[in-house]
This record gives sequence, structure tokens and C-alpha cells, in this order.
Amino acid sequence: MVEVSFTRHAIDAMKKRNIEPDEVTEALKNPELKAVDTLTGHFIAVKGSGKALVVVYDVRLEGIEVVTVYRASRKAQIENRLRSSRWVRV
Repeated sequence: MVEVSFTRHAIDAMKKRNIEPDEVTEALKNPELKAVDTLTGHFIAVKGSGKALVVVYDVRLEGIEVVTVYRASRKAQIENRLRSSRWVRV
């Protein structure tokens, strides 16, 4: 896998939400959903059900830069973004 780096915001979000870097890299390697956010241009990787892990990232020449991570509190959150075309599957 390519090199993965984290923004300061992503590191703070991971600490605040008790998310380990290994969880993030696993979500990037084997996402259940991959999309692009049409509003921000960031890529999205989603892993898990229930409180799914959502990884927001950019692809750079040097590798992947994780912008932020969070757990989606409701599956409907993800479905709504897909239905409204805010997120488009890639």
C-alpha cells in the first residue's frame, strides 16, 4: 500500500474519538464503500456497519493524506449523502 500521512486535524480527531491508525489504514485498504465528496472534492472510505468508520482523504503524489476520521452515528447519514449525490461512489 502507498504511504499514508495524517493532517494535524486527523490526528486530533483520532485521539478525540479513540480511533487507532491501524483502523484507518484498514479502512483505506478494504473499504466497504469508496466515494468522492462532490462538495469538497475529498475521497471517502467507509468501513463497518452500525457506527461505521468514515475516513476522509486526499490522494497526493507522495501517497494518501488523511484529512479527518469519524464514526458515522447512523447508517442513514451515509445513505442520505449517497442519495443526494453529495457522495458519489467510485
